[in-house]
Amino acid sequence: MSKIIDENADLLKRLEEFGLTDKEARVYVALLPYRDIGSSKIIRATGLHGQFVYDALEKLEQKGLAKHVVQNGRKKFSANTPNRILSLIEEKKLAAQSVVRQLQERFVGAHEQDFEVYQGDSAFIAHQMELLRRAPEGSTYDVIASQTERYMMTLEEYGMAEEYEILRRERNISIRYLGAESQRETLSNREKEWFNWTYKIFPGLGVGLMSIEILPETVSFVVYGDTILDFTLTSKEVADGYREFFNAAWNLAAR
Repeated sequence: MSKIIDENADLLKRLEEFGLTDKEARVYVALLPYRDIGSSKIIRATGLHGQFVYDALEKLEQKGLAKHVVQNGRKKFSANTPNRILSLIEEKKLAAQSVVRQLQERFVGAHEQDFEVYQGDSAFIAHQMELLRRAPEGSTYDVIASQTERYMMTLEEYGMAEEYEILRRERNISIRYLGAESQRETLSNREKEWFNWTYKIFPGLGVGLMSIEILPETVSFVVYGDTILDFTLTSKEVADGYREFFNAAWNLAAR
């Protein structure tokens, strides 16, 4: 019983992180197993005061997470698909991007170098997806000695591997990978399987904990420790400089 309670508490907390209030989350979870349920049953299931339940149901309907029908003059409620939560997040993201664009125009440091740190696997994956969305269509990523197995494992763990590749294909983003001899078999297989992905082997290069990712306007230094740590510098001048270095190493590398 305690495990179920703990799981529910964790689920409710996660729903609050996605923008629901505590009471909205409790009512939504209570709705999920039923179809066309009366408010009195929801009150009993949640232990909330009736007015709190009515208010939460109204807010959930406004958010598209609940619906009702009228049967014999009484409202009966059902939950809408949990996939609606993804739409809510996307709507908030689009709204946030609009605000950020307006604020960026006023930002005094808009033309300065920007340095950010992303700590933890989930923060790293979210940042990777954002970089991919922001990258100009048809651009190229240059990567030096990444831990490719750990990278893909992390994407898959968060269910983002397929979405990442679909988005990369849609935006026609190419990847050039400068790797180590110890990676040759893995890299060869990856080149056959992945879209616009190629590699070369640089003599004497090893694969440590850190990799360098050079994007059109950013350079990321990624440390693959117990959790991933990503240091990203945004500066076109710096990115261009690192790309010159990469091109020189690429021309010296072999297949």
